Amino acid sequence: MDRICKILIVEDDEAVCRLIGDVLDYAGYEFTLASSGAEMRQALDAEDFDVAIIDVGLRDSEDGFTLAQVADAKGCGVILTTGDPDRRPHLEAGSRRHLMKPFRMQQLTDLVQQVLTDNAALCAPRPRDNSLPARA
Repeated sequence: MDRICKILIVEDDEAVCRLIGDVLDYAGYEFTLASSGAEMRQALDAEDFDVAIIDVGLRDSEDGFTLAQVADAKGCGVILTTGDPDRRPHLEAGSRRHLMKPFRMQQLTDLVQQVLTDNAALCAPRPRDNSLPARA
């Protein structure tokens, strides 16, 4: 498996987006950021992704539940996120993987790996270079 797993992050909070991106980069995944449904659609049309992490409470006109269907139709595994406790029942009633904000980053990377395994994705995280520079 030479291909690095690619993840699409759909999140309109810039700080959350950067944090998730940093965590996924450290975990060895390639990622693309999208802050709206329109940007997500453009990204999905431009390239293939293994997983889409979608905030259900985006500020544009489409919600994450609708966007999850779009990503799913493109063959992308889906993880939904929200910080809105009123959306929890809808998330739990559905069959999609989800996380309530705030979540631990280990929960996110574990869930990404579960989705990749469930979808039999033909990719892997990039190996980490754990070597430390020699001291002079």
